[in-house]
Amino acid sequence: MISALAWLPRGAAKTTPEVTEPTAEDIEHVKDRADAEAGETSADVDSDGEAPVKPKSTRAKAKAAARAVGDLAGGMDELDMDNYDDDSDEDGAAARLFGSTAADRVFENNADDPELEGDEESDEEIEDFTIRDTDLLFLAARTEDDVSHMEVWVFEESDDPGEDGNMYVHHDLMLPAFPLCMAWMDCYPDPSMASQHGNFVAIGTFRPEIEIWNLDVLDAVAPAGMLGGLKSEQLEPEEGASAAGDSKKKKKKKKAPAKPVLKEGSHEDAVLGMCWNYNFRNVLASGSADCTVKVWDVAQQKCDRTLHHHDGKVQAVAWNPVEPQVLLSGGFDRTAQLVDMRTENGATVEVPLTADCECLVWDLKNPSCFVVSSEDGLVVCHDVRMLMDKSKKSKSTVYTLGAHDAATCAMSFNPVCHELLATASTDKTVKMWDCTGGKPSLLHTADLKIGALFAMGFCKDAPHLLAAGGSKGVVSVWDIMTKASVANRFGAELAKHARGGASKIVSEDTVIGPDEDIEEEDEDDD
Repeated sequence: MISALAWLPRGAAKTTPEVTEPTAEDIEHVKDRADAEAGETSADVDSDGEAPVKPKSTRAKAKAAARAVGDLAGGMDELDMDNYDDDSDEDGAAARLFGSTAADRVFENNADDPELEGDEESDEEIEDFTIRDTDLLFLAARTEDDVSHMEVWVFEESDDPGEDGNMYVHHDLMLPAFPLCMAWMDCYPDPSMASQHGNFVAIGTFRPEIEIWNLDVLDAVAPAGMLGGLKSEQLEPEEGASAAGDSKKKKKKKKAPAKPVLKEGSHEDAVLGMCWNYNFRNVLASGSADCTVKVWDVAQQKCDRTLHHHDGKVQAVAWNPVEPQVLLSGGFDRTAQLVDMRTENGATVEVPLTADCECLVWDLKNPSCFVVSSEDGLVVCHDVRMLMDKSKKSKSTVYTLGAHDAATCAMSFNPVCHELLATASTDKTVKMWDCTGGKPSLLHTADLKIGALFAMGFCKDAPHLLAAGGSKGVVSVWDIMTKASVANRFGAELAKHARGGASKIVSEDTVIGPDEDIEEEDEDDD
């Protein structure tokens, strides 16, 4: 399944990403984490009955990550580099240094080298590896067979109107746990490089830490930074904590394993939602199943502030695009909460919801308004100015939509046509709404045939493109201009930013052409 998506700004990625090989320390880090997770179950049994504070984890996924880096270690073992200088065969040593076959000969021209004949496939691979200025990139968090990883996709728009674009996975990163949310950022998790702009993604999982990965580095097995999580010494498995074959009686004689100790300021449960503050580049907000909202200094890798204004799990957070000190959050306590981070006491304004919060976004046309979706499918817009005035608080609702028949899991305002709102749901549909004048009308309903939808969003650099992912593990990029109702209303503005292209749905083995599997327009649906 695809659980999270995020577009990258065009030009944010390096033309040629760095290729790195894992160090012995990186390999041990992943192995230790897998061993520690495997030992947590035993730690629970051997303790005095008090369950330690720890995140939900899946041993199979951690072990898969360890196996992946273990394969790299195995390759190094085959080379036997430790005994490289101990070879008593002088001819063999000379052969290693100078070569002894025709394949090792050096030619003045590549054309004379028989080994380079028919190297067109290699040239094509190099071309795919290179990221061009015109490429669009997005991230997809995928989980299959209890193994999770994050994919970096490249979408190439076609220069010819009406023709399909091309998309493929450029590279991916193995993740230690099921990914729940992600946020792209350009801030280095290093105070010495805070003034520089990079290409990073923060990933929240069922674990309490937030991992920050450098997207310009290939084959990385450890994140570039970590917000919260277990202290480093806790990654070391306790002696006797999970020893095979030990009897229960024997275990009781040993010292009980220490309970996992979290870093100061860490979340204590799964990280459900995140939002990067692009006005203050080092600031990241996160919401967690531990019922808290945290504000992080990414460069320093520390928590600056913890908010306890929710009584349930915090599902979503969003910074206001115009007032970047104002933070909006929504939780399973059926409330949305507004807080101005400039206030010392962190006083909030509470908005009741009809069900658990699923998603929330600020209205780009009118940043004093926000839209929140809930588990019952409702989408409601509120005016903050009314909320701040107690006498008008009851009149804060601008509009209410019965958008979907199931949970509305994702929403996105178009970055160019701000009145265009897209909603996606576990009812398997994406809907386009014209919100002009605060009176939304349905433009189009589409079934992308990718199952229940969990993630969706417009591309800022190509606003006619919308990416979506769902339960079938398929990534969809849809050109909304292929729909007459959308094109007639917003086509003139969207066309200014389009290079061509058409709707396409892509999985690892399947490419479907324009509208081939997309539902026809339903003008009567409301």
